[in-house]
Amino acid sequence: MNRKIPLGLALAVMFIAIAITVAVTMSVSMKTYNNLIKDLPDRARMYSNVSEIDDIVRTNYYGFVNEGLLNSQVSEGYANGLGDKYSYYLTAEEYETYSNELKGEKVGVGIIAYFDASDPAIIAAQVSEGSPAAQAGISKGDRIVAIDEETVTAYNYKDLIEKLTGDRLSSISVRFMHDGKEQAAGVVKGYSAQSVYYSKNGTVGYIKITDFYSTTASQLEKAIKALMQDGAASVVFDLRDTSNGTVQYACDALDVLVPLASDGNGALATATNKEGTVIDTFTADADSIQMRMMVLVNGNTAGPAELFACDLRDFGKAQLVGVQTAGNGTMQQSFQLSDGGALILTVAEITPYVSKSYNGVGLTPDYEVKLSSEQASKLAILDQGDDPQYQKALELLTN
Repeated sequence: MNRKIPLGLALAVMFIAIAITVAVTMSVSMKTYNNLIKDLPDRARMYSNVSEIDDIVRTNYYGFVNEGLLNSQVSEGYANGLGDKYSYYLTAEEYETYSNELKGEKVGVGIIAYFDASDPAIIAAQVSEGSPAAQAGISKGDRIVAIDEETVTAYNYKDLIEKLTGDRLSSISVRFMHDGKEQAAGVVKGYSAQSVYYSKNGTVGYIKITDFYSTTASQLEKAIKALMQDGAASVVFDLRDTSNGTVQYACDALDVLVPLASDGNGALATATNKEGTVIDTFTADADSIQMRMMVLVNGNTAGPAELFACDLRDFGKAQLVGVQTAGNGTMQQSFQLSDGGALILTVAEITPYVSKSYNGVGLTPDYEVKLSSEQASKLAILDQGDDPQYQKALELLTN
């Protein structure tokens, strides 16, 4: 049986709904307005100062004002003025390089370079598989003695290392020592970046992750499978001096190793903004790898690498060996600008799987092992037999 609602009651309900909607809208609007009013005097002062400087310069400056350079420096100065070393400005060209790297497309020849001052040469600390350098016959440990017919010295090595990167499809000539013999090759720049390198010592695998890019997870999965097929029963992850990449790509790599996140906050990581609102959640599937693991960390292990190390420990998969990490438990987001540049801005704090935030604190290793200053300076080319942090991890996994 249909029941009719009296007209008066219907109107009353409607007016109440309208009143609630208006009240909520007004509350949100007032909060936004108050925030704008609160910041308005400071913003007005800043704009006034910049305008005053601009007027003085354009009226009195003897030289020519390069508008492009000026705008770039003003933007960079604003980002630097935040006092956050993880927030910064990129020019259009720099942002293109940054975006390509995150996609796993580095511009260069595929070498992780280290300068040896004792016998001036650029050492190939790592050579990416399938890279132009590898195709030219350069192997890990080879010594580059000249680039474009310019001999490597203590005075020019930084400029020459820069030549190993640069415009895609441009080329350089390289002279290098391989197996005690000098060789020469022309190398064309541009390759798909390798961020995961692996090897094996007995039944213990070794995986060096240099960056957390979009291709890192697939490369890690390939490395793990190859090591397991080759008889590896455990693995050492080397995250020393690793900081580049994003939280998302670190979680993609973690997903290769850990099962579904069911404890803690129920996710590999959550990102919380300054208002305390969770703005992103990073999850994993049910698949996992059953291997004993150790993670090598140092003071330059930062950002996504810290999350990777922390979560492996939170899942009970690994212990950490080394020294206290950098303490960057934040998430950055890129905002592209109208001129093609971009602002890389810290937007949230990261909470790992179970542990409390390590932002500003860092991760304390389970086994503190320090390197000497000489060992630390040569970490990129340090032999595993002379590496006390690696040796400690190896000892723990083989005992």
